[in-house]
Amino acid sequence: MQVRVLHFRTGLSFYMRFQWKMETVVMGVFRSKATLELDRLKVAVVGRAAEAERLRTILSGVESGFLPKVIGIHGPPGSGKTLVARKVCSEYEVTSGDRFRFVYVNLGETKTVFSCANRLLTAVGGDWRAGKVGLDGVMEEFWKKILDWRGASKRIMLVGLDEADRLFMAPRGDPSGFLYRLVRSQDRLADSGLSLSLLTISNAPIGEIWELDGRVRSSMGVEEIFFRPYGREELREILLGRCAEAFNPGVVDEKVLEACVEHVAVQSRDVRRMLDLLRVCGEMAEAQGEVRVETKHFAKATERFEQDHYKGLFGSLAETQMNLLFILSRLYEIEEVTSASTNQVYKRYKELSGAKAASYRRVASILKEMEVMNLIGVRNVSKGRGGRSGEVWLKVPAESVFEYKGIDLRELKKKTTELKEIKKEIERIRASRRRGLKAPRLF
Repeated sequence: MQVRVLHFRTGLSFYMRFQWKMETVVMGVFRSKATLELDRLKVAVVGRAAEAERLRTILSGVESGFLPKVIGIHGPPGSGKTLVARKVCSEYEVTSGDRFRFVYVNLGETKTVFSCANRLLTAVGGDWRAGKVGLDGVMEEFWKKILDWRGASKRIMLVGLDEADRLFMAPRGDPSGFLYRLVRSQDRLADSGLSLSLLTISNAPIGEIWELDGRVRSSMGVEEIFFRPYGREELREILLGRCAEAFNPGVVDEKVLEACVEHVAVQSRDVRRMLDLLRVCGEMAEAQGEVRVETKHFAKATERFEQDHYKGLFGSLAETQMNLLFILSRLYEIEEVTSASTNQVYKRYKELSGAKAASYRRVASILKEMEVMNLIGVRNVSKGRGGRSGEVWLKVPAESVFEYKGIDLRELKKKTTELKEIKKEIERIRASRRRGLKAPRLF
């Protein structure tokens, strides 16, 4: 009888341990995966107190009925620009009553000026319009929607244009003219008690990169706020806070957190990449039925993450940006050119793009923008009496560019080598023929 009781207790203990383990596996490592999204507004803002306060100071002008025509927020990717801008403006909208309205528009997926105008229209409550209406028709409806917001007192609307750089990547249309319509809003809103200002969020300063004509520059009156890259300690503080919200207690090894911070601090200091990398580590652990996220998952996650990251990154680039990356990748892998001159890159770009090639100045501006995005490096070097020249080099793996384009790099290198050998043989034959023609005739 005693043996039976012992057996029962042992079985119960095993059953309880088994049940606990099953519940843990079912529960998974995540508590709330959504908290790892970078632009989630209900989070504490880390390391951006000065930038947030500067924006609040600018917005306080609403109390006296004034905002600058353009508030320009710029800085490298993943530096908290969108989070701070949306959070501060949304909070101010709540406290200001009817005097202020913030409208957020993401231009990340837009490819034409017309689609930018449609996004503006839908953001203020209008319907997406077909192409037959034309840009003028869309803007006419936009102004009508703005005027519907009129009230008894003066009101100010701030339109936030996130990824505003995309507007100037449009192959068709007149982005500078489109902006002119917006910054000259007083022409349409006169005597209405309304005024409209823009908040642009971009990687580079408006004046440096954007091709604005003189009439736009003279009408803008820009207030700029620069967001520096996060430091290592700030990255760690952000990751610890998000980890506590996103994962169940005690499931993430501290070494994984340190590895994520170090990986991003060395490469880009992009918070979005850091949060995505931690998320992939958790997904790796769950996929393997593990109850803890450990360094072995980090090792596998970095490999998958890099592939997914570059695929998503390249997919978000404009056609000209992707073409320039491909040119630099080809120069590096096929022609063994580690750093190319701006003139050399532009020459290859014209050969690739043909009649629809952008101007040299425009390509130089796009290269500067790609530098801010940490895709390439750019520097000016002295050529002695030849003056100074720009040099450009890749900061992303060339292999990932070829893979995204669906090109087998090994096969391309093999064919290129074969072609070089054929050219050498042709040159050798031509040289021997020339020597034969010059040689004295023996008979």
